[in-house]
Amino acid sequence: MDQLIKKVNSGERLNFEEAERLFDSMVQGRLTEAQIASSLIALRFREETENELAALVTILNRYKRCFGCGSRNAIDTCGTGGDGKSTVNVSTAASIILASMGFPVVKHGNTAQSGAVGSADILQALGMDLAYSGSSPEEHFKKHNFVFMLAPHYHPSLKGIGKVRRELKVPTIFNLVGPLVNPADPEFQVIGINRHDRLEFIARTMITIGRSNIAVYSSRDGYDEVSSRDKTDCILIADGRTENFIIDPSDFFMPFDMPVVKSVDEAKKFFVEGLSGENEEITDIFSLNTALALKTMNKAQIKEGYGLVKNHIASGKAKKKLEEIIGK
Repeated sequence: MDQLIKKVNSGERLNFEEAERLFDSMVQGRLTEAQIASSLIALRFREETENELAALVTILNRYKRCFGCGSRNAIDTCGTGGDGKSTVNVSTAASIILASMGFPVVKHGNTAQSGAVGSADILQALGMDLAYSGSSPEEHFKKHNFVFMLAPHYHPSLKGIGKVRRELKVPTIFNLVGPLVNPADPEFQVIGINRHDRLEFIARTMITIGRSNIAVYSSRDGYDEVSSRDKTDCILIADGRTENFIIDPSDFFMPFDMPVVKSVDEAKKFFVEGLSGENEEITDIFSLNTALALKTMNKAQIKEGYGLVKNHIASGKAKKKLEEIIGK
């Protein structure tokens, strides 16, 4: 292991087997904090390879607690986060809209890591019991066609390196891996990437690990969402092929700045207004992001899907689903 640490810290690339050994030792507590920190920083500044990220996905999937319900036809809308922009919770809203349209949703997420309000934060603030007291995530999914899985509960192997990651104060390879290790192994995923320059890298990694029915995307103005201001580059991986396409908000509405939230109360207000149709701009953002999910599931093209979602929100069904999920 000492030779492997020396190799990565010297800026050399690791093959899949070497990276697998490194990350296995890391999450199993066989490395010192200094070795973990130096390895993560060395990988970050040299830039991680597809083999290294694929190896980390393999290790975390090996040790994760699996969700106990069948998730055939299910979708997850978990992105990498980490853009630090504190926008309204777009991917979480899209997950609720999808569930309200009848699609099984297995949402994987966490509390805020760089923004003001993360996916877990907004759902808890709205009243959802993420501990599923008196029930279970599986029972909630069977009843509501929706479940939120709080990442730390399903990835106990990450607990030991949490302190080092927090103290580093910069994103590492672990920030990229969250959406790739969903405990339910959903059939479909849409994965927003906070770093536009790493979009092709994530897509290649998906192919390396044999994943399909996934759209990865990143906006040109630095969001891990389909942006309301600038174009968003997307790569759809399906049936052994990749499709590159661009979503331009000006094709759907007059572009506007992505709404920023500064508090939990403001996040709740925007979230509910977007799902109810009371705030047209936020509804537009939610609709456009949900349309990408519909395309990924081969249910509609973007333009058609956008219109379907707008009409669906106007019917009141999305807000009703939110109230059902949070128990109101």
